[in-house]
Amino acid sequence: MNQQLETEPLAGLNQAQREAVLHFEGPMLVLAGAGSGKTRVLTTRIARLVEHHGVDPARILAVTFTNKAAGEMRDRIARLVGHEPKGMWCGTFHAIGARLLRSHAAAVGRAPNFTIYDEDDNIAVIKRVMEAAGISTKAWSAKAVASLISDAKNALVTPAEYASLALDPVSRNASVVYRNLEQALRTANAVTFDDLLTLPVELLTSDEGLRRRMSERFQFILVDEYQDTNRAQYRLIKLLGGEHSNVVVVGDDDQSIYGWRGADIRNILDFEREFPDARVVRLEENYRSTPNILEV
Repeated sequence: MNQQLETEPLAGLNQAQREAVLHFEGPMLVLAGAGSGKTRVLTTRIARLVEHHGVDPARILAVTFTNKAAGEMRDRIARLVGHEPKGMWCGTFHAIGARLLRSHAAAVGRAPNFTIYDEDDNIAVIKRVMEAAGISTKAWSAKAVASLISDAKNALVTPAEYASLALDPVSRNASVVYRNLEQALRTANAVTFDDLLTLPVELLTSDEGLRRRMSERFQFILVDEYQDTNRAQYRLIKLLGGEHSNVVVVGDDDQSIYGWRGADIRNILDFEREFPDARVVRLEENYRSTPNILEV
């Protein structure tokens, strides 16, 4: 066991931070605002799972909202435990979704080398679908249609459900495009950025065996910035962690900065309903923890 993990990092934590770090199994909601030391809590917690509890890093899934944050988290953990956490999945929701889809592409009608469309690619394919359906791209903005479909996907609203709810002309046209878009993407062996969330949810929902295998692999799941998750991201975590409930989420219940991505604050408000046995810890804001040499 790394003795530094038992001394310096824990010694620099306040009571609430220590409670979050020392918690082992079971769900936990950590409410943490800016300056509360949540990043240190997450990294120290993962290091403790590996060093103190002997958890194989390959059984840990850590989810962040940016690639930079994921890289920094992995580096901090490596410094804490003294080696690279080999096998641990640490990345953004979209990166993790892409990794899962690459391994099971055929199940969603793709080849493993599928292309991930950026915003321009997405608008271009939507224009083609609109033209094929006889919808004027001059009368109706392809960008606006793309935005409506993106919102629907992130909320896990299916094309059929969306069509039933479409009341205004632009929504009705968007529903036609949404219905035809999947086949166009399959033909191109491509996915949109939103599909990196929705297709894994579809895959894990339809394949119970795969869901159980993935849940068994990821025995410990940690999610940062949980208040910024949308319904698809929430569902993905529920599918992966519902079997064992070793899910720890960290979020600020006072804000949601990515509302334009479909962030749903209900995800953090409903966590205790989804996980009735969840421990709730609130970190102190503007807390300045004692520095330690492993985080310099």
